[in-house]
This record gives sequence, C-alpha cells and structure tokens, in this order.
Amino acid sequence: MDVREVIQYTEIFFLYYLFFYVTYISVGNIFAMVKIYRNRQRRLMMNQLDHEYYYPISIIVPAYNESATILSTINNLLYQDYKIFEIIVVDDGSTDGTGQKVIDAFDLSLITHPIRLQVLSKPIQAVYGHKIGRISIKLIRKENGGNKADSVNAGINVSEYPYIVSMDADEILQADALKHAIRPFFEDATTVAVGGLLGVSNDVVFKHAYPVETKISKSLVAAMQSLEYSRAFMGSRIFSDAFNGNLNVSGGFGLFKKEALIRVNGYDVNSVAEDMDLALRLHRYYVENKIPYNNRYVANAICWTQAPFTLKDLTKQRSRWHRGLIQSMWQHRTIILNPKYGLLGTVSYLFYFLCELMAPFIELLGIIIISLSFMLGILNVSSAIALALLYFLFCVFQTMVFYVGRYFIQDYQFFRGDTLKAFGITILDSIFYRPYLLFVRLYAAITYSTHLHSWYKIEREAFDKTS
Repeated sequence: MDVREVIQYTEIFFLYYLFFYVTYISVGNIFAMVKIYRNRQRRLMMNQLDHEYYYPISIIVPAYNESATILSTINNLLYQDYKIFEIIVVDDGSTDGTGQKVIDAFDLSLITHPIRLQVLSKPIQAVYGHKIGRISIKLIRKENGGNKADSVNAGINVSEYPYIVSMDADEILQADALKHAIRPFFEDATTVAVGGLLGVSNDVVFKHAYPVETKISKSLVAAMQSLEYSRAFMGSRIFSDAFNGNLNVSGGFGLFKKEALIRVNGYDVNSVAEDMDLALRLHRYYVENKIPYNNRYVANAICWTQAPFTLKDLTKQRSRWHRGLIQSMWQHRTIILNPKYGLLGTVSYLFYFLCELMAPFIELLGIIIISLSFMLGILNVSSAIALALLYFLFCVFQTMVFYVGRYFIQDYQFFRGDTLKAFGITILDSIFYRPYLLFVRLYAAITYSTHLHSWYKIEREAFDKTS
C-alpha cells in the first residue's frame, strides 16, 4: 500500500468522522432547542406551583486558599429560594486565612459535631457552626488532602441532610437553582444525580444571587468561554439527558442523593476529573447491580463560575481537564460499545472517545494528511476549501443558536450590540480558540504521565458586582 492509498483511506475515515460528529451535534442541537422551546411555552402558559415539601439539602463548598471569593459565595447562597438547607465550607488546610475569614464573618463557634465516617477523607480537625435564621453554616477544618475530592468527602461525612450539592468556592449559585435541580428527585424516585448549567460570571452583575446584567465579558478569553459553555451545556447535555446518557455531572454544580454517593464510596481522591469519574462510577454501579436509576440534567438550574481570563490560566485548566478525561475514560473503558449500558455505551461514550478524547490526534492527523496531499498534488483544493467553509459555518451557527437560546431559557435582559459582538467572537472562536485548544489538549496528552497530578493555582477575582 503506497502513500496515496493511505491518504485515500484516511480521507474516507475523515468523511465518516465528520459525518458522525456533525450528525450527533445537529440532532442534539435540534432536540435541545425543541425542549427549551417547550419548557418556555409551559412556563408562559401556567405557573409551576411551588410545593411546600422540600428535600433538605447540604451544600458543600470545598475551599483551599479561596479568601478572595469565599464570603461572596456564602452570602449569595443565603439568598437561595429554598426552605431547608445547610452550607458546609471545607477549609482544606488553607494558608491564606480562608477558614478564619469565614469564622469571623459569620460568628462561628466550635461545636461538638457527631461525625459518621461513611466515605474516605483526611482527618477532620474541627467543626465550627452557627445558624442564621433557618440556615446552618458550618466550617470544617481538615488536614490538606491535596484535591477537591477529599474535601467533598469530608463534607459528606459531616452533612446532616440526605441530598448533597457539590460546588466550587468561586461561584454564585443562582437563587432558584436548588428549586429547579430538586424537581427530578420528586418526579422520579430512581433519580440519583442532577447536573445543572454552568454560566460564566465574568462581568455579569448579580443582585440577591440572580443575574441582572448579563453582558458579554470584556475579556476576550472569558467571552469565548462563555459562548463555549452555552453550546456545551445546552446542546449535548440536554440531548444526552433524554436517554440517561450524560457521562458527567459538572464539579461546578451537581446535586446527588447522599445514599448513592455512599454506595460508590464517595469521590475518588486519586482521580483528576473527580466529577466525571463519580458520574461514571454511579452509572456502572447501578447498571452492574441492575438497579433502576436516572442521572439527570436540568438546564434552568444554573450556577455561575469564574472563567480564567488569561491564556496562561486557561491552558492550565484545560490541560488538567484533558488529562482527567483520559484518566476517567481509560478507567471506565469497559463501558464503550457495551450493550448492557444501552445508549450510554454505544452513543455517548463513543462520542466522547472519538470527538473529545481522540479529537486532538484526529485533527492533527487531518492537518498532516492535507499537507501531504497538497505536496503530492492530489489535493482537490476547491473541494477542501468548500468543506472547510461548510464546517466553519456549522460551528458559527451552532454557537450562535445557543447564545441566543439562553435568552429563551431565563429571559435575560438583552443588551444592544451584544449579538453582533457575540458573532464576531464566534468567528474568532473558530479560527483561533478551537485551534489553540487543539494544541493545549495535545500537550496535555503528551505530558499525561508526568503531569497527571500536577495542580496549578488559577488566578481569581473577588466578586465586586453583587448585591
């Protein structure tokens, strides 16, 4: 087989690959937009009555050197439109005074708290607490575990309530998030986990934990991530929710039945992508034990997170994410194309494997094949340009659909000029942001074995646009 034949077969592979990717994304987008439209119509036609029955929820906020944002995060949690919940901040051996800041701000006192060790975590040194109205605020001081998973596990051990929220210390949980996220548990007793939508909080103005100004961030890096989050969370996750096929419950905001977490021994402290690993372990546990279950996604349960605003920090974050993806998918590789997992194994896992995990290598191979074809004079230049243009238009259309779609989900205020700005950023997304992430993910894969457990601090800013 000569070089020309290899190139020919590779071109056929790419056609099938692009067909699979575009078909999956297109079907997912159409399904998501139809569901978003129907949900909006239902809200307009009738008010969803708030019931008086609530499942009590423990909100766990791991915090390692988060003094810049921790008080804003807690203060915004106090605005939650929910009857019964507790806030548990886990100070994971911070060296910047994070724990003391919480103790002083909320007048916490040392308490004797019975701790039932149900999942693995580093030793808990002390628990502080205080009640503000019906809301209990607790601070756990513990030995540093070196990762978020260990902190959440400590929070699970201290928690009093049967439902657990895990979120980050640099986020704002939207005031109605718990109310929306808990609904699937009422609707179906087999629900074990619910993921929500993550929004980018950079330059968003909040009042009482609700966004009142949602302009596109002034930071180009943050703005591109905002558009990326819209298409990722509102597209594929809504579609995957239809067949219980979500591989991940974002670590930024997830609501779990505590009993389910204990069954799988909580978060894995050795996992880099502890959120994805947990979701996959939940899938495997319930499938392998033939227990009915649902892993759900709710698009109007929203948590706002700070996105990296420099390329340096973005590179750190995405390198870690991709290494975590490699680790999780390898550890749970028995799921792929396994018929006992249904569409989770034959559609969702296959899509993640080909279009997320292997995407950087496939894209690099494409660049090499195009270059070789051109040098050998066998590249149909006009067809290649036409195909690239069609894909470019598809990417722009896909992103803009979901950017506009968010106004239909939450009725956000429309700012003049933002759609045009978003369109310009979407073009930059296709010609700069996506290629940049290609090389970041290649770097992450190449350095997987040497940098898997490396942790780099990402710069955060205090929330100064809240009230």
